[in-house]
Amino acid sequence: MITAGQFSINALIRELKKDYIKNISIIEFISDNPVLAVYHEGDSLLVKGLSDQVWIYISSSDESELKFLLKNLVEDDVHFASIEDWMIPIVSASKEIDWKMSALRYYLPINIETPQNKIPISRLLPSDAEFIIENSNYKQFLSIDYITERIKKSFSAGIYEDGKLIAWGLTHDDGTLGSLHVVDERRRKGYATEITISLIRQCRENGKIPYAQIVEENLPALNLVNKLGFVKDRRVTWLKLNQHSKRD
Repeated sequence: MITAGQFSINALIRELKKDYIKNISIIEFISDNPVLAVYHEGDSLLVKGLSDQVWIYISSSDESELKFLLKNLVEDDVHFASIEDWMIPIVSASKEIDWKMSALRYYLPINIETPQNKIPISRLLPSDAEFIIENSNYKQFLSIDYITERIKKSFSAGIYEDGKLIAWGLTHDDGTLGSLHVVDERRRKGYATEITISLIRQCRENGKIPYAQIVEENLPALNLVNKLGFVKDRRVTWLKLNQHSKRD
């Protein structure tokens, strides 16, 4: 194990950037959240970091190296973020899966130009967090504290009418564009596109590659990122394991 005090975050990021798109979630997560520990085996890395939970991120292309790294985890290490399909049966070999959510990762190449916003866009306010949660399709995976923290720390974009929030988006703890939503009565006006353009520009102005992770059933979001020139990368999964082993 390499503890958080024994390595340079910048050095770790430089190593992960050798395959930037593959490791983009890990890179952005450790850039913005406390790192608790790093485990290394061969060309594989396992990173434990703290956001709303202790999350496990993995960079690996080797089954035997992954199995070795997983031996370092303790009983409470049950939340895994942005893992690839082939990793799931290995990660869950000894414990049942409480829940999982899969998504398709898309990123925006640097050579793709983004249009200017056509309407004014504002940053979200911490006081918007409760309303955002109430209207989210993924509220079971979110909390008021998490959304409030993201509004304070992340890039965000909102459209307000008469002081009321009608469309919004922000970046999550791993830097991905997310929580995109338009209230029902204001849809089909191009607001989702305007929010996404604002988030893209904020990412790029801060030297980051815009990327999104979208559940396969969300066809409007998939159509949107395709229209804006995003490129499909891979499917990734978040999951929570049961703390007790399968034999229990």
